[in-house]
Amino acid sequence: MLDLDVTSRLKLCFASKETKLMTTYSINALAKLAGVSTRTLRFYDKKGLLRARRDSDNNYRYYDETEVDQLQRIMFLRLFDLPLDQIKKILDKSEAEQYQALSNQRQHIIVERDRLSSLLVNLDKTLATMKGASKMKDTEKFAAFKTKTINDNETQYGKEIRKKYSNSTIDNSNQKFNSLSEIDMTHLQELKNQILAALKSLVGTQNLDQPAAKQLFELHKEFLLMTWPK
Repeated sequence: MLDLDVTSRLKLCFASKETKLMTTYSINALAKLAGVSTRTLRFYDKKGLLRARRDSDNNYRYYDETEVDQLQRIMFLRLFDLPLDQIKKILDKSEAEQYQALSNQRQHIIVERDRLSSLLVNLDKTLATMKGASKMKDTEKFAAFKTKTINDNETQYGKEIRKKYSNSTIDNSNQKFNSLSEIDMTHLQELKNQILAALKSLVGTQNLDQPAAKQLFELHKEFLLMTWPK
């Protein structure tokens, strides 16, 4: 005879005249398993993110493997600060689309890991230089910050610009950006500030023949030439 635990039990399921054994969890057991509160699970149920099943005998909530997998995906997506309504849209999609969404998040993790690794290497070199154990080249001093800029750009625009300009073009552009000197980086930042100021001055205007518009075009052109591969 099976001893059915209140918190985690084995439920007999009948399908095609065969008896199958399925692990199910009460709301308390699933909360403990996932490290969340029962209040969170009830909230997810209310929002339609994680629908609990109901025991026909006592109307208690319970969850099976399908809901366990669903909760794991919710928790993964929450790690990336996605709002619940966006998570629901993802989970309402097909299995293939959910797979792609999680794959995209995996790529973001890789980018962040590489960024932190680069910062750590740069920081270790800086500490060693401060102790007199080694000396950093000027180009090394800013390598980590360049990497962060590239990674941020890839995260925000990478998919779009790679589709438009090709992977090789963007890779070459990133390589050129990485090779910029300290003077180049300072000038690039000045150009960026000038471009932003010019854009603000042109907000609401439709006259693109005025000097400010032409200046903006030239500033943007110079900015692109500094980072775009030949």
